[in-house]
Amino acid sequence: MDVKSSINPKTIVVNSNAQSKDEVLKEIVHYLYEAGNVNDESEFLKAVYKRESQGVTGIGNGVAIPHGQSSSVIDPGVAIVTLKHPIAWESLDDQKIKIVVLFAVSDNSEGAKLHLQLLAQFAKKLGNDEVLESLKSAEDVQEITEAFE
Repeated sequence: MDVKSSINPKTIVVNSNAQSKDEVLKEIVHYLYEAGNVNDESEFLKAVYKRESQGVTGIGNGVAIPHGQSSSVIDPGVAIVTLKHPIAWESLDDQKIKIVVLFAVSDNSEGAKLHLQLLAQFAKKLGNDEVLESLKSAEDVQEITEAFE
């Protein structure tokens, strides 16, 4: 699975009105559930919060990459959210977050391997200033997907 094939338009939210980390996580987990990536929203959300408790997922430049490994993941996927208003999030540069990329992978060894692959691929893309600017200014789902091409 690579960046392009992991992106599903059904799990992209542009200009979310979420006002907190909790709101945005619940919103994107719901989209993963609706798209068929997870079969239990609350179980997967618990996995995401468990990972959040282990360390910072805000990587800087207004980007957070939370993730969850759970048996509730039936189809690995990625959800991408841009926020209308930046929100507080534990981050390496102590800046608020405007872009959230959430990884959903199973809790088995294959899921762990896939998680590391996706993390590396997305981190490379998100480290590119042009990609970041495209994401921050995106007005629709197509612009988000094009930013990752």
